[in-house]
Amino acid sequence: MKEIKSHTNEYIKTLRALKKKKERDEAGKYIIEGMKTICEALHAAQEVECILTAEPGGAAAALAREYGVEIISVPYEIIQQIADTKTPPNDIACIKKQENLPDYGGRFYVALDDVNDPKNLGTIIRTADAAGVDGVFISNTSADFYGPKAQRAAMGSTFHVPIEVCELQDALKKLKSAGVNVLAGSLAGDYEIGVPLAKACVVIGNESRGISKEVQELADVLYKICIYGQAESLNASVAAGIMLYDVRRALGE
Repeated sequence: MKEIKSHTNEYIKTLRALKKKKERDEAGKYIIEGMKTICEALHAAQEVECILTAEPGGAAAALAREYGVEIISVPYEIIQQIADTKTPPNDIACIKKQENLPDYGGRFYVALDDVNDPKNLGTIIRTADAAGVDGVFISNTSADFYGPKAQRAAMGSTFHVPIEVCELQDALKKLKSAGVNVLAGSLAGDYEIGVPLAKACVVIGNESRGISKEVQELADVLYKICIYGQAESLNASVAAGIMLYDVRRALGE
């Protein structure tokens, strides 16, 4: 087991820099926090570069040995510097990005049109995983799903579902050419889906502006969730959950 005690160690500096998207993009790496997410990554055969632990005799060290991953013992203060949370868990890991892109031969997708809040983005990915989607398409104007807040909210679901960051209009056009109906959440929509579905892609728009005009023009269905109380709208991730399960039921098994 390797041990690093210095806050000025070059490798620690490199890991600390991964809080920034630019550094994650350049290094092709990102940080995950906590044993549950680390376990999910290892079980999903993600390329874990190392696990850092403030408990060298704990479960993380045993897991690292089981999977042949380098384990580095560090003071908890170093974990705090690298992690994104104020009181992080004792175990974090550095993971190399692995491409797992959706194909266009499935029947159920979700697309994120300029979703800016990383917590919403991660929660939508987690819900999409639970709903059994075949892939997630994220517009290149949305939050970074490799970011720490998105990763925490996704709770390991980014390892289970094919994800592509893309020019969303191009992806939706490809889906439509493959016979996929595009259903976009919109306050201008109807309360009923209104068309029989064999294949579908649910589009979730920006938290304040909703779906873009370009995406609206591509949509086969504009779908509105009924509001029974006085709230003007729903949180994007909550709306996504309702829509995904409505469409899942409409598609059948």
